[in-house]
Amino acid sequence: MSKKKILCYVLLTAILVNMFAAGEVSVAAEQQQPEYSNLVDAKSRKEVRSALLSAGISAKTADVWLKDVVSYNKTIKNTSLVKKGFKKMGKKPPVYNENRISKLWLKKNKLFIGYNCRITAYDLMKDYIKVGNTGKANPSQLFMDQDALKNAPTKKFSGKQRKAFESVFSTVQTQYTKNVATHAAIWAKDWKNKKISVSGKTKATLISVVLHSSFSKTENELFVGHTGVLVPTKNHKYLFIEKLSFQLPYQVTRFESKEQLNDYLMGMYDTEWGQDTAKPFIMENTKLMKEYHAVSDR
Repeated sequence: MSKKKILCYVLLTAILVNMFAAGEVSVAAEQQQPEYSNLVDAKSRKEVRSALLSAGISAKTADVWLKDVVSYNKTIKNTSLVKKGFKKMGKKPPVYNENRISKLWLKKNKLFIGYNCRITAYDLMKDYIKVGNTGKANPSQLFMDQDALKNAPTKKFSGKQRKAFESVFSTVQTQYTKNVATHAAIWAKDWKNKKISVSGKTKATLISVVLHSSFSKTENELFVGHTGVLVPTKNHKYLFIEKLSFQLPYQVTRFESKEQLNDYLMGMYDTEWGQDTAKPFIMENTKLMKEYHAVSDR
């Protein structure tokens, strides 16, 4: 065989190897995409219930929450929902038919606006969240949450739990700065002053996306723009449980890592540019989420 033919053979082999490797990477990337479910089918509900129980959430708490999910899905007639199991999310989060969902919800519920992310997350974690000082809460921004709890078909929280809920999700006064590290430290100090703790007896964690709102140089607040519950699974992945809004669906997303969860949440809520506000930051229980290291300005 001539040297020229040998060279061509080597080059062709290298190209094929690279193509095969690229194909493997492509397949692996496809397999690692987040998958989401709206728990329409019994099998997906059973999977999530099992994960909750394994994480230490009581069967009573899990079953009451799943009852809410089934009731909601029935009310909106499964509009825009994943009908069976989990579906790959793709590059962008799912889009739901908000107009039709809202009409179906309001047709049945005249006063009850539905449960939102905060009520749902606290409901799942309430047995493990303790607040030693509820007197420092500023729940003025939670008026819609309070309205939902007032008009809910069943009583969600006891008086003590209600005060703890308002303490966990109340607004926090902060500084006029875009520096995330400053805001994260202020948020952590506020929770410490309220003596908020999350018991290590559960493997589930409370995930909070904290947003900065600036009205002027002297009026600045931090608040939980979105929250959910992160549950580890037996195959070393994570299930993120959330209620997207009062009338939008329950969604459970399967992530490969906390970094992947971070990218999803920041893609959803880091949307303000050119404003006098800091980037959002993500808390896991009482601490900045380990995989999230954003301390820079916008």
